[in-house]
Amino acid sequence: MTLPFILRKNHLTERDDDYSAQPLAFDTLDMDTLIQKSVKRHSSLNVADSTIAIRAFQEQVYEELLAGNNIITPMCNIRLSISGVFDGDNMEFNPEKHKVNLNFNAGIDFKGLPNEIKLKKMATADVLPELEYFEDSDSHTRNETITPGKAAIIKGARIKINQESAEEGIFFIAEDNNETKVETYLRNMPSELIFSTPETLAAGKYHVEVRSKLEGKTLRIGELEYALTVN
Repeated sequence: MTLPFILRKNHLTERDDDYSAQPLAFDTLDMDTLIQKSVKRHSSLNVADSTIAIRAFQEQVYEELLAGNNIITPMCNIRLSISGVFDGDNMEFNPEKHKVNLNFNAGIDFKGLPNEIKLKKMATADVLPELEYFEDSDSHTRNETITPGKAAIIKGARIKINQESAEEGIFFIAEDNNETKVETYLRNMPSELIFSTPETLAAGKYHVEVRSKLEGKTLRIGELEYALTVN
């Protein structure tokens, strides 16, 4: 199996030669699907017992993290960290200024996996959602401004999404790669999306992606070629 990818221009920088790779096709498997696949490979396993064992393992990991312990497994490692600035050594933790983070990285059995993946660069992206323009209803601008909490329009082709799918939708991606998904849609058509922009968008630059399976099983990602700004 190979991982096909295309190169997309990075519109968040001013460099003309700044491109990034985007996987073109991939499926997302949930726990139930993975268990079913695992059981088929091992005749001594069954779905019910496997599900119970995995859930028990997850519950134990959850409890250990709540207790402040770090986790090391062959698949992944999890450690806790605290972000935010403390104004002096007498300052207590403040949820409004500080945050507890879960940090994941590959475990020993998975660290070498990226080196085993075979890649195939694709020359075209005809099957991707195509975004023509983003129109902000509050500022009456195109491909420029985002007004959080206000209506906006995206025009294009192949942009209809499944609103019930967690993977599909409109995503605003900040410069630090933090993603915010649109939750409220007023119109959802192959050539037009009308929606409310998330109220939580902070000031800064964003690029916009529409993610859709296009009535298939493979998630496709289309990106607006312009960087948008929340003032």
